[in-house]
Amino acid sequence: MLSRSEEKLNKIRSDIDALGADIRRSGDMLLTALKDADAAEFERSRAVLSGIDAAANAIDNEIVTSLALFGAEAHDLRELVAYLKITNEMVRIADNVRGFAKKMSKYISSCRQEGMLQLCKSSISALHLALNNDHLQSEDMYRKVKVEESKSDDLYAILEKNILKELGKNLDFSANCIEILSTARKLEKIADRSVAIAKLILYARSGGALRTH
Repeated sequence: MLSRSEEKLNKIRSDIDALGADIRRSGDMLLTALKDADAAEFERSRAVLSGIDAAANAIDNEIVTSLALFGAEAHDLRELVAYLKITNEMVRIADNVRGFAKKMSKYISSCRQEGMLQLCKSSISALHLALNNDHLQSEDMYRKVKVEESKSDDLYAILEKNILKELGKNLDFSANCIEILSTARKLEKIADRSVAIAKLILYARSGGALRTH
């Protein structure tokens, strides 16, 4: 029979996994919307995350309660602290997903940059790797997320160069250029936050210094 602290920890793990599943699903919808130039799908991806803040707050409250009421052993304590930070990263990722969907639904008809699609693929790949609930090989997962994050940096730089080149040809496009680049930056931030989550998962499993940046 599980102790109350073990039951609470299992519930927190389950709730974290459910939160991650919603974010992954929204990310997949974001990628589909970009591929198909589907403004309605962008809106649906935002709708999936409508309750993300309340869900994250509920998990944080469960974590704080566990820390206050139960004398967690070192490993469990490390895991709880990591989860408390992971929920914050998840909320920030959700904000970037929603922000990208909202902005891109307006510019989808004027932005047909293949680089944007590749950047989105890389960022969502990093997201999936970090939020996969099977982290038995945490170090391998972390390396793979870092690869996707590095790729997203390179893809953003290429996209920026291409868009600015278009700006040089058509100054009337300037306002859109600025907005599209700002929107693309949200994809890069999704990859960055995914790395932060991967670091926290590695910390929860292996210990060491707690660093997310």
